[in-house]
Amino acid sequence: MLSRVLVIIILTITGIRTSELSPPLNTGIIGKISKQFLQDFANEIIDEFEEDLRGRTFSGSDSGSGYNFNYWNVRANSLSLNPALSLENDGSPGGGTGQLIVGGSIGGSTSLSGSWSFNKKSWWYSFSTSGTVDMSSSWFMVQSRVVMGTKSDGRVGFNYDPSACRASVADLDVEVGGSSYSWIINILIWAFQDDFKGTLEEVACRITNEVLSDAAEKFSQAMFDKDFSMPLKTGGEVKMDFNPSIITGGSDCAIIATPATIELQALLKTPPIVTPDFIYLPATNQPPPLGRRRRQAEDWCSKVPGTTRGISVVLTEDLITRLIQNLHHFNLLKFELVERERDGSTMTFDVTRNGQSMSTIDLEFPGDSAERLADFNDKRIRIGSTEPPEVQIDENGISASVNVRARVTFSSESPKLEIRKEFNAKTHWRGTVRLTEKDGRYSLIPHITASVDVWTGKLYIGAVRDGEVRASQRKLEEGHQILDAIERLLNSLLEENLAAILEEEGRSGIPLNIPLEYLTIGSADVSYKDGYILVEADDISIDLEHE
Repeated sequence: MLSRVLVIIILTITGIRTSELSPPLNTGIIGKISKQFLQDFANEIIDEFEEDLRGRTFSGSDSGSGYNFNYWNVRANSLSLNPALSLENDGSPGGGTGQLIVGGSIGGSTSLSGSWSFNKKSWWYSFSTSGTVDMSSSWFMVQSRVVMGTKSDGRVGFNYDPSACRASVADLDVEVGGSSYSWIINILIWAFQDDFKGTLEEVACRITNEVLSDAAEKFSQAMFDKDFSMPLKTGGEVKMDFNPSIITGGSDCAIIATPATIELQALLKTPPIVTPDFIYLPATNQPPPLGRRRRQAEDWCSKVPGTTRGISVVLTEDLITRLIQNLHHFNLLKFELVERERDGSTMTFDVTRNGQSMSTIDLEFPGDSAERLADFNDKRIRIGSTEPPEVQIDENGISASVNVRARVTFSSESPKLEIRKEFNAKTHWRGTVRLTEKDGRYSLIPHITASVDVWTGKLYIGAVRDGEVRASQRKLEEGHQILDAIERLLNSLLEENLAAILEEEGRSGIPLNIPLEYLTIGSADVSYKDGYILVEADDISIDLEHE
């Protein structure tokens, strides 16, 4: 049984302006895994390896001129393994970043015990005996490697190379017992030591290949093949694709980059997705041309910000900009509000989007403002963004400037009046995030606030008869009491209510491809810098037994 091992690491989640990162590692999401964390992870794999090896038994035989020697039910009594990792960028030309070769070596010692039998036949007699066998090695080595880059099928991911496994047993002591002839067998045992060594080396590589192949496949699925989506209250979901476009690194880290494509799914009408081109990395397994030297691999660890101990994830400003701007492109910043009822100074509005109900909000107005609008018993407001938001990240969090248009229609039955006009304003939205585990994944949960600049627009009021405005319609100048009351209403809707509705819709958060199956983050502190978000987390446990 694997014990949960607490590993203190720092998790840095950053969104850095594109100009501060080196192409092609300058868009989407970039994960940086330190060598120290990989070593911690390897220690957990070795724990599983030791447990697996202790549960295995193996057998073999050797024969010669008229004799047979058999051994069976040989198992490890003690096992001490010490893993060590080496990271190397191979400098391959695909994508311009090279692939990362993660080499692992396991040195250790072991003792084993089992059963044996010996049988000798000749034409005049037959001799057989059996007993126990004890073997020990004070030093052996198993070497293997995982290639992090382009796989044989052209996809980018983790590719364990079973053919690279090498095992060697430097010394082996064998002692047989349980028989009056054991002393004779011990004298002759040197003849079987190479066979014992070969069997041990074969078993070591077989188990190593099984454990590491399974770990690479499961970890790859947990990081890249999960459903990372944000469900919408009015139907459908915003889905993010975390399939990697680059896996590279250097001597101190591994780097995983994904363009994090964003899609809108499961809606009857899907607007066009507006998003920039992403990194294109053609898969290539071709060696460099003859006569040309392979170019020297770059140290990508120094080019990507992040901790030297633990895991870092870079959320580029490009990603945050695309995520917020696609709210505009997906028509997710359009709302319609219809007054349901009024009770004194409280107005109740139903909020819909694309005809689907989102929420019901109550607006508390000062008595004088409420009275100015009281005569209008039918109040309808349509609010929406007019162009993609401008997004930045600074020390105060994420900021987005959104140009908003509000179409206001107020009417009354007695007297027959209607006001109808379009207003425009620049709104400023600010967002902060916190890292949390929610719905079986790690996400950044937003908190959103909004403020509104001065509204611009002309407001006209007139009598309505048979659906037509009478010629006596007149313009309301700035400072008019009805105009002021409507501006207060719009400000309250945006600053207090629509911001809260968007925050509630984003309650599932921005998904992160941190494999919850194997990593548990205890706590996180969030801070903001110019161009990026910094989330520092420690108390992360690794558990490879999770199913």
